[in-house]
Amino acid sequence: MNRAERLSRILDLVGESHSVTVDEVTSALGVSPATARRDFDALTQQGKVRRVHGGITANVVSFDMPLRQKRSHNHAQKEEVARYCLSLLRPGDAIGLTGGSTVGLIAEQLLPWASELARDAGPAAKPVLTVVTNAVDVAFFLSSAPAIRVVVTGGVLNHSSIELTGPLGHDTLGKISLDYAFLGVNGFDEQGPGTVDENEGATNRLMASRARQPMAVMDSSKLGRRSFYSLGGAETVGSVVVDASIRDAQIAELTARGYTVHVAHGRVYRPD
Repeated sequence: MNRAERLSRILDLVGESHSVTVDEVTSALGVSPATARRDFDALTQQGKVRRVHGGITANVVSFDMPLRQKRSHNHAQKEEVARYCLSLLRPGDAIGLTGGSTVGLIAEQLLPWASELARDAGPAAKPVLTVVTNAVDVAFFLSSAPAIRVVVTGGVLNHSSIELTGPLGHDTLGKISLDYAFLGVNGFDEQGPGTVDENEGATNRLMASRARQPMAVMDSSKLGRRSFYSLGGAETVGSVVVDASIRDAQIAELTARGYTVHVAHGRVYRPD
């Protein structure tokens, strides 16, 4: 069992009982206490758990969010998209994150990325990234990373998506500038990216307008799926990030409609 497999198994154990001890991990995985403690340190650094005497415990929303992403549909494809989005970022960027499973995976991967950059820069370094989000779970998850400055938009809570929407948050969004906005979508059809809730969609649309490069992020199963509320066409969200399962015909259709298509393996297709 390699380290990644061990860390995943330890998270499963924490998910089953909320906490786990060094002795329980050594017994379940057949590793030494020293290895178990190093694995605990790695998971703590990533913000997925909290260290307690003799073991680790679930980090409330910070722990729960990755588990929900792990159970989500097309998880591997969404991870491809999240890794690609992370590759676009540079220290000092300001980015917007909405809710959604794919965006949640971007947030999850930001933790080790930011921690490593901060460690290299030294203890007096400024935050390496500013994240503006209307997603309560994303904000809470990133709160464990002092290297990331987190700005929460405010607004009224949507209990289904755990996102803040409405004019209270729009006032904040209207005053900021972003390098990237990564927008989760429920579907992407001829009307463009969309959401199931008009208030959520209006907030996402405003976030897109404040970004130098707004990007709809999704796995390819969302293509052709109709949503209740459209964010608009390529004039609103001009870029799409999608996994490598996308078909050539779908790429051709999107570029013909004015979108730049970023495929997670690294190819970028621009409008003719």
